[in-house]
Amino acid sequence: MDEGAHEKQQQAHVLGKKGLRLIPVIIANEVSERIVSASVGANLIIYLTTKYHLGAASSAIIIFVYIAAANFLPVCGAIVSDALLGRFLTVTLTLFSCTIGTTLLCLTSVIPRLTPPDCTPPNQGCTSSTPVQLFVLYASLGFMALGASGVRPCCLAFAEDQIAHWDNARKDRALRGLFSWYYVSVGFSQIVAVTVLVYFQDKLGWKVGFMVSAAIIASVTLLNLAVAPFYVKAKPQTGVWAGLLEVAVAAVKNRDLELPEANHGVQFHSLPGSTQLVPSEKMRFLNKACMVRTRVCSSTNNEESDNTSSRCTCTVEQVENLKAALSVMPMWSAMVMTFLLQSSSFGVLQAATMDRHIGTTRFQIPAGSISIFEIMTFTVWSGCYDSYILPLLRRVTGRQRVLTLKQRMGIGLFLTVVSMAVASAVEARRREATVRQGALRMSSMWLAPQYVLMGLAGAFGNIAQIEFYYAVLPKSMGSFVLALLFFGGGVASIMGTVILKFVNVVTGGGGVAPWISDDLNLGRYDCYYRLLAVLGAVDLVYFVVCAYVFNETMQNMTLEAGADGEAEEILSFEASSASACPN
Repeated sequence: MDEGAHEKQQQAHVLGKKGLRLIPVIIANEVSERIVSASVGANLIIYLTTKYHLGAASSAIIIFVYIAAANFLPVCGAIVSDALLGRFLTVTLTLFSCTIGTTLLCLTSVIPRLTPPDCTPPNQGCTSSTPVQLFVLYASLGFMALGASGVRPCCLAFAEDQIAHWDNARKDRALRGLFSWYYVSVGFSQIVAVTVLVYFQDKLGWKVGFMVSAAIIASVTLLNLAVAPFYVKAKPQTGVWAGLLEVAVAAVKNRDLELPEANHGVQFHSLPGSTQLVPSEKMRFLNKACMVRTRVCSSTNNEESDNTSSRCTCTVEQVENLKAALSVMPMWSAMVMTFLLQSSSFGVLQAATMDRHIGTTRFQIPAGSISIFEIMTFTVWSGCYDSYILPLLRRVTGRQRVLTLKQRMGIGLFLTVVSMAVASAVEARRREATVRQGALRMSSMWLAPQYVLMGLAGAFGNIAQIEFYYAVLPKSMGSFVLALLFFGGGVASIMGTVILKFVNVVTGGGGVAPWISDDLNLGRYDCYYRLLAVLGAVDLVYFVVCAYVFNETMQNMTLEAGADGEAEEILSFEASSASACPN
């Protein structure tokens, strides 16, 4: 027995080293997809308005729909991954889809017939896009969105699979190091996208910019296939998602059962050897799904009576999994507004009308790179938080635990509201300066504060959301964690589209230019930002109510405690992420 245990320990050690070495490749899969989507998204509104001759509002709606699809589809990808295909196959197939979409978009810049002819003179007598041209454009964006459906929700969970055979305590401590690596890598990918690739698009042309993006995603797709035999591949758990549906159906079927207070005289169906024999008191109506009428009830016992087995459709564990999934929805709904506010800025169009020179130098920042301030803030703050900022906050406050996950989410939401208020003030000043000074343009550096606030909002709110969902949801729903985050972004995109359309309809009547006009100086973008700030303030109140009313059960207490507690990192992830912070 000792020799067998020693042999298993040695095998686990070898698997651990092998899986650990492949985590950077897995993260590279998502980094490449993020680079492509960020570089395309940063300048997409300019590409649509200049090459396809679409208006600012029409271009914004196309972008909103693309973002919505890229955020909604990961929910489907997470379910397909966890229940049917497995994470490796899902990631591999969607990487191919992203490669196809990026290649199609590249072809629109290479083949002249795929875009309308240039306007002569500029912005006058422009030819509208043909249905075929728009079809190729939409197809490219559709394939890219489909690529995001599997890469985004599955890569972090797939990386966790590589250390899944570790003991729970060791793995939970390692997760925070993995999170830090993940956040910094995503931030790095966006920095590369909005600086290097956007610069290529702006200075070397759309052909070079899109070709580089296509080459990056194709190379990583081939690398993923090359190392495929060495991955630790977890089998999909088909019963997890089916079990959630079974609980809902069983609760409805068993609605005639009486559920006594404090569960006196009631037996519940649980798996053999399970430590959870009685469901929690939250959402008690769901407890009927695992109630039994007799004291003997087992799904594996074929000698039961028919009426008893018909009541034993679900286990206590399945009921608690559904409760966990439902319990995060109030906080999730309150955080949707952060995505709406973060994606509703027209900073690229504003920057295009402003002076983008750095000081007195000739170098000019590309308009699509203006979001670098947001990305740099997010990357540096998330990389430095655990190693530098948190210890400083502990010394200042004298408390070991400074902020909970909910408090960090609330700070993120508050900062997005402030960023919209700042954006409104800056746009009002830009518009006034343009009218008063004429040819003398305002510096684009005035846009930096709102983007810095958005970066801090993401570093607080988005990261805390991921850790919050990981702490509350069962580990078998790992892919669903990030999918839930992206789903919020998709809902926000639809809300943004509806709000934008409604605002233009209400404010654009009687021959008056709407707030979101093609001409920034005729429109009132400052009023639009102010409206969003008000909506965000209302949502902040809703968030506070949800935070106090709803109490979620933390299934992974290590992550919740690790939000601001001492965690001994057993991987070198944390040290690597700390190096991203400048001294």
